[in-house]
Amino acid sequence: MDEKRNYDGQELPLLDAMKEHIEQLPVPPQIDEVIRNGMQLGRQRRRHRVLTRMTSCIASLLILVLVASVRFSPAVAAYVGDIPGLRSFVQLIHFDKGLQLALENDYMQHVGLSDEHDGIKLTVDGVLADESRIIVFYTLDNMDGRKRVMNVQNVKLVNNQHTSISHGASDFGEDWVSKQGTIEFNLLDGAGIPDTLDLELKVGKDYETVANGPIWKFAIPVDKVKFEGLKETYDINQTVTVEGQRITIGTLTVYPTRIGLEVVYDSANTKKLFHFDDIRIEDEQGETFGTINNGVTASNISENRLVLYFQSNYFRKPDRLYLRANSIRALDKNKLEVQLDLNRKELLSRPDERLTLDDIGISAENGQSILVFHLKNDDPLDKDRQYSLFDSKYKDASGQSFESNMTGSTFDSFQYYIKKTNYQSPLTLTISDYPSRIYGDINLRIK
Repeated sequence: MDEKRNYDGQELPLLDAMKEHIEQLPVPPQIDEVIRNGMQLGRQRRRHRVLTRMTSCIASLLILVLVASVRFSPAVAAYVGDIPGLRSFVQLIHFDKGLQLALENDYMQHVGLSDEHDGIKLTVDGVLADESRIIVFYTLDNMDGRKRVMNVQNVKLVNNQHTSISHGASDFGEDWVSKQGTIEFNLLDGAGIPDTLDLELKVGKDYETVANGPIWKFAIPVDKVKFEGLKETYDINQTVTVEGQRITIGTLTVYPTRIGLEVVYDSANTKKLFHFDDIRIEDEQGETFGTINNGVTASNISENRLVLYFQSNYFRKPDRLYLRANSIRALDKNKLEVQLDLNRKELLSRPDERLTLDDIGISAENGQSILVFHLKNDDPLDKDRQYSLFDSKYKDASGQSFESNMTGSTFDSFQYYIKKTNYQSPLTLTISDYPSRIYGDINLRIK
């Protein structure tokens, strides 16, 4: 983020030059000691009061910059990340402005529970929670230093059926000492924040290798007094039209860890609407809070109704809020199915000429067939974006349904794994996202 602001969201133009200069300086290994030495030097040179005042101002400014730069400067973030109590959090949430604000406002509940098996220790460092989701921060330590690939696997909550769980991959390769990660629990409607998270998980290379391995268990107490009842709700209930497609914007709920926005697509729309490219929430200062880009981005309530998730501005307390968007990825509903002749290795139907079939191969790892597609796409909006083109479910000519359990993508190539069996050709795959768009300015006043 290039824009520099204080905690009230105001610009700091007079400090920019000084901050830029200071950030180029090496940070002392013990900042407290440096400041103490500076103060002692000032006492020894009382006759130089102007110099003393200047030294004090610079020291104070340095402290301010260190605090403010957690969200701006990778170097400062790395330094703060080494301070006990903060090391588990800074780098994990650099992608989410709302979570950074939560930490700055002392919203973290520190936990510090550990469990160890076979030379691997897992520590639950802390918890962020509200009535929408719970985020658990953890650290894995390789206690005996053995070379081994480790992932967090088989995560579940005991006696709690009202959450969905997601967590990032923690594959560190064979050589690693300590790494952090997060586990996210999305609370379903009416679930409520539990008193205790009874968490169980396994640690290993993959699902097969951990099948008979030990279970890491944690009973994590949750400070409900700290987390409950913190939300702001805005009933927007306005319908907008973009290139003939009707979209109703419902209720927006601001939680400390994220914002949820209800969106309903008109069932009579001629296009399937996949995703907004640039939908965001903006305050009166022009500061934007975009969609969640590392974690759960949306919850599908029904075929045409969903909840989009944004980074939270709960701790900003803005005077005015606006919902803005300019383009939506969408495709004609009669172009959603891709038919593939397995025998001739060719596409019988496709959305447009940009999608081609490169090959049908066999996976050396698991024996599955691999459908390799090529997607030609030079739209600037899709720079560095990799598409999940197809729904996991597909069918053959007999109408029998199957499910793909693996996909992959590299630049403009997309791999879709299918069970190796006797299909009645052709196969039918359904498009779940595609680089075609509708355009129109959405600009709604929320607050």
